[in-house]
Amino acid sequence: MRKVICLIFIIIFIVCLTAGTALADGPPANVTSNAKMVTTLFTALIAAVFIVFLIMLLSRDNSEPISGKRNLVLPLALFIAIALALRVVIAISFDGYASDIGCFKGWSVAAFEQGPANFYTSGMFSDYPPGYMYLLYGLGWIRNVLGISGQSAVFTLIIKIPSMIAEVVTAIILYRVGSKQIGKLFGLLCSALVLFNPAMFFNSSAWGQIDAVFVLFIVLTLLYLRKENYLLGALFFAIAILIKPQAIMFTPVIALVYFYALFKKGQIGKALLGIFGGAVIFAATVFLASLPFKGSQEPLWIIGKYIDAAGTYSYWSLNAFNLYALVGKNFVSSSQLFLGLGYQIWIMISVGLICITVIVLQWRARAQKPIFELSSFLIVSVYMLVPAMHERYIIPVCICLIFAFAFTRDKATLFFAGAFTITALLGQMFTLYSNSVVAPAVPTFVVSAVNMALYLAFAFLTVRKLGSSKFLIKAPAQSGH
Repeated sequence: MRKVICLIFIIIFIVCLTAGTALADGPPANVTSNAKMVTTLFTALIAAVFIVFLIMLLSRDNSEPISGKRNLVLPLALFIAIALALRVVIAISFDGYASDIGCFKGWSVAAFEQGPANFYTSGMFSDYPPGYMYLLYGLGWIRNVLGISGQSAVFTLIIKIPSMIAEVVTAIILYRVGSKQIGKLFGLLCSALVLFNPAMFFNSSAWGQIDAVFVLFIVLTLLYLRKENYLLGALFFAIAILIKPQAIMFTPVIALVYFYALFKKGQIGKALLGIFGGAVIFAATVFLASLPFKGSQEPLWIIGKYIDAAGTYSYWSLNAFNLYALVGKNFVSSSQLFLGLGYQIWIMISVGLICITVIVLQWRARAQKPIFELSSFLIVSVYMLVPAMHERYIIPVCICLIFAFAFTRDKATLFFAGAFTITALLGQMFTLYSNSVVAPAVPTFVVSAVNMALYLAFAFLTVRKLGSSKFLIKAPAQSGH
């Protein structure tokens, strides 16, 4: 059975990658065909390595703790060096998504030259909150000190570096988590799934986006909440939201962690401290971090920033390969109806059903601390069922499911981590390689159909597993490995 699953993965990847690059309209207007070819080959190489490590973890017995003190820091360092080298090559040779890279470069220069207080009042378009602007300010300072041209490939590399570093840090964290579960070899194999994750690789090195940065802080949030450190959890969640508004999608699971802590026997004091202390830390972090960027704006300007960002795009799907793209509503105006109901009605229905399901599942399985599984279920449900999603909003699922596997060793979880990684990669490739804003119709339909099939299977298994209060941890975790 394992060989069949591995063979299916390999066949699906080869067919989809070949069909994907063939069906895409062509290279983006700002890159050459050679750059596209090199990027595709490197991405295929990364994906092949990813699948090898995936097969290794699917094939081996991950149930029993492995004794021994063998240090695997050197192999981990080698993996990191190879992964970074591949990323740097693509980051230099491929400009990325023109509008995103252009914004990041422009924001970096403006933040440094005009100063934080004038950044949001200068008239420049900016739909990102101030968290990431601190990093861009630093990158602008580096560009100025080194005298680098804003149009150079070196500056493009500098803009992409934070995401690459975030991926490495996430992999190191996963190495430590996996090592504490059943041994350092297990941790090394798990970390390789991040370092050689093709969806993350393409996102940071080819596209030039920053999803890896906010995902890192989401991972830290979930890890500390899993350890019942509610204060640090609140701090890292505030940082994640300050970096990218999409972090708000994790709110239902995170809020329920604090609320359900009230029902733990003998821990009411700790729960109340976590709730009120966490709220204070969260609010203070957002307020203080936003203060240098306030300038002449209203005191609560940051709230308006998030509201404006949420209403920037009014389409059923923005190249998100989900239910709405499947029925032909990719980049279709929100003014049109779907099954006789309006856009806002579908948002309320889908969000309501998802939240109710998460509330029930999190209550049923709260003793097992399945926060990564619940977060994955929440985000993939929002991506597949809620309108106005972008193609990249599924990326956190690829990482959260790998962390979930590290804690549970459930191979079904690892299978979906690999499957959603491949579809997330293809979604980005179709979008970035298209000459138009809208991804090509045929691959959009195919990947959306695959995503819906995967989602239905994943949702069924998650509801059955968490709803029954049963959880697959086949051996108690051991520390010290």
